[in-house]
Amino acid sequence: MPKLLILIDIDGTLLYPGMTPRHALSAAIRQYTGKTIEFTVPMLAGMTDPLIVRNALDFLGVGDNIRDNLPERILETYLEILADHYPRAKDPRLYPGARTLLRLLQDMPVRLGLITGNLERGAMIKLQPFGLAEYFSMGVFGSDHSDRDRLPLIALEKCHERFRENYSPKQVVIIGDSVRDVLCAHRNGMRAIAVVRHKDRLASITAENPDLIVSGFIKLDPVKNYLVTLIG
Repeated sequence: MPKLLILIDIDGTLLYPGMTPRHALSAAIRQYTGKTIEFTVPMLAGMTDPLIVRNALDFLGVGDNIRDNLPERILETYLEILADHYPRAKDPRLYPGARTLLRLLQDMPVRLGLITGNLERGAMIKLQPFGLAEYFSMGVFGSDHSDRDRLPLIALEKCHERFRENYSPKQVVIIGDSVRDVLCAHRNGMRAIAVVRHKDRLASITAENPDLIVSGFIKLDPVKNYLVTLIG
């Protein structure tokens, strides 16, 4: 059995998804409500897609009387728009060192999975242009639960059901770029590696005491050394 379960976020951690996902979600919401919303990073970072949509509907003042299955229908339309436009988008990019990190982790005695607020299909759409899906044997997504803090325990359940592997919380490391990623890890008794590429986020992330802070994946020794220490 692998020594650790490593769960990695997608947006802002492995890749920059560009503006297409925001525009696709805005278009889907406009199609059903006739209202326009412009998403900002604070509205998205570390959030699950279902929660983003519900918050957007509240922000737009969409009444409960017309919300029967509305978030689900919006998300279905969003995925269709995303699938059509994302493969042709020019601005998504893989962060330097991200693929090297995944190759490094493949050679270590760890189970490698995804943890993301994206719906599972949306996550695959974003990973496909870069050929990253093949690195992951499992994942937890916004389609598993709208509360991000619930995803780590669902990951443990999936590992038990699929691989007959049982991990304690201290054997789980979550790698992400937002305060919510760190909080998600620590609220579940797990470890957090924070990727801080923007100086304006450093103070807020540092305040949550991640177990390791890195500025990216160009230099992988800090991540490697930390994981080797945990593996023993």
